Amino acid sequence: MVMNDEGRAYRDEPALLDLIRKFEDMVKRGEQSFFDVDELEVVIEHYMDLRETRKAKAALQYAAQLYPNHLSLKLRHAQILANNGQPVKSIPILRELLAIEPHNEEVHLTLGSVYSHMTEHRLAIQHYQQALLFADTETRRDIRIDIALEFENLGAWKEAIRNLKEALAEDPLNETAVYELAFCFERTRQFKHAAAFYEQYLSEQPYSFAAWYSLGNALQQCGLYTKAIDAYDFAIAIEDAFGPAYHQKAEALVSMERYSDALETYKETLEFEETSPATQCYMGECLERMGQLDEASKHYKASLVLDAEFPDAFIGLGVLAELRGNLQEACAQFERAIALEPMQADYYLLLATANKKLTNHELAETLYARGLALEPAHEELWFERIDNMQVCSNHEQALVFAEKALTHIADAVPIMYRQFISQYALGQFAQAFDYLEHLLTHHFDGATDLLNLIPALANDARFVDRFDRYKP
Repeated sequence: MVMNDEGRAYRDEPALLDLIRKFEDMVKRGEQSFFDVDELEVVIEHYMDLRETRKAKAALQYAAQLYPNHLSLKLRHAQILANNGQPVKSIPILRELLAIEPHNEEVHLTLGSVYSHMTEHRLAIQHYQQALLFADTETRRDIRIDIALEFENLGAWKEAIRNLKEALAEDPLNETAVYELAFCFERTRQFKHAAAFYEQYLSEQPYSFAAWYSLGNALQQCGLYTKAIDAYDFAIAIEDAFGPAYHQKAEALVSMERYSDALETYKETLEFEETSPATQCYMGECLERMGQLDEASKHYKASLVLDAEFPDAFIGLGVLAELRGNLQEACAQFERAIALEPMQADYYLLLATANKKLTNHELAETLYARGLALEPAHEELWFERIDNMQVCSNHEQALVFAEKALTHIADAVPIMYRQFISQYALGQFAQAFDYLEHLLTHHFDGATDLLNLIPALANDARFVDRFDRYKP
């Protein structure tokens, strides 16, 4: 960035190119020509912007011969060091400059950037805040974002949000601030707060597609899918080639089980963006949910044409095979996905459950354990793991797993009912029915499947009496 009036003349492209050509011709001839300090700063900054460090250093060396004590050249020297992976060496130079010019905005900004790259976020914030005191309006909005990002790095979300809101107050059209606020709200799970903020913001800035999109995301997280879709539609009306809005709208439609509408929304994205393996899989999933298994298979295979190692496509093909009753083929596809992406707990869930259906209970147990090692609070993995033990009548182990599961997931109602089932099966009737009373009191809806799982309960007066007593 050129910080002086003389240098601003070289923001004009032809003038800048003439200056660079003049400097490079001098270097080629091995001669010395006169350049004033502002011209040399422009040359140095040009090379820095292009990340041509060697040329920037050469220009700085030449400038230092002509103007050995010029402060702005010392600043450029510090910036070159920082950009060249030597931030620690730049700090003494920058501190020396601050001792001479304590109100120099650019020195504070450079120190802030240096400390940020060194992950010294609090020191970075201090210097950004100092720069904020002396900056013009245009620069202030960028500094606010820098400060907010440092607070994000510290996990100080409240301070990050405050600075982003101040950035928007100074520049209401700052899209970066809009998106970063959405990120902070998401990290703090303040979805209702986010929706309220964006609704207020949009009452004053109704044409901000970024805000409409962020509002849609917040509403979707609140489960308000219809309102979310309306917000995405406004974003699309303003920016009709904004792909994320279409994808999020389709996701909301899937949540509403409007699979045909979601499929059409995904198709709309193909009018302005290249089809991707992920989009083909999303379309395949919609068709799968609509019962059009052959069409779904075409999309999963099309995904693999685009990327032969796209794991979600193998997952989709595995699910189709399982729906068709071909469990061996399903396992083979799930195994391919795991080989490509071994850290996905959901993949182990699918493979384990397919093996459970094949009565490969020991292998299923191994796979459930692997999935839970990756994601210990995965409720469905725990539930299916416990079910796998109960199918084998290994109720002692099922109880051990239930207790472990509840240490990771408080009030996991389906697992709590499974605990009752194993207690009952083991003849621990006093403990089982005391526990059942607690469940029926606080989680009655979870009892509806019990009779399907243990038909004998229908003839057990202890169960019937409690069920009738607590029935709403």
